[in-house]
Amino acid sequence: MAIVSKLAFAALAGLFVANFAFPASAQNAARDAAIHKCVTEAAVRYPDVSSPDNQRARTDVYRSCMGAAGQAP
Repeated sequence: MAIVSKLAFAALAGLFVANFAFPASAQNAARDAAIHKCVTEAAVRYPDVSSPDNQRARTDVYRSCMGAAGQAP
């Protein structure tokens, strides 16, 4: 009986951990997608990064895009 109890406890603990792991993974995927989209948008709008003005403008575009996506920059 003790072995069954330990196995049942281990199974419940595993399900508990899995329950919290998957939503975090989905949140990370949404953030990764937003980062990719915003970096690409900034690079397309300001392709030349040799100018400090373009670097600032790129940063502004990225921050604005991330804010619009509901993510922290």
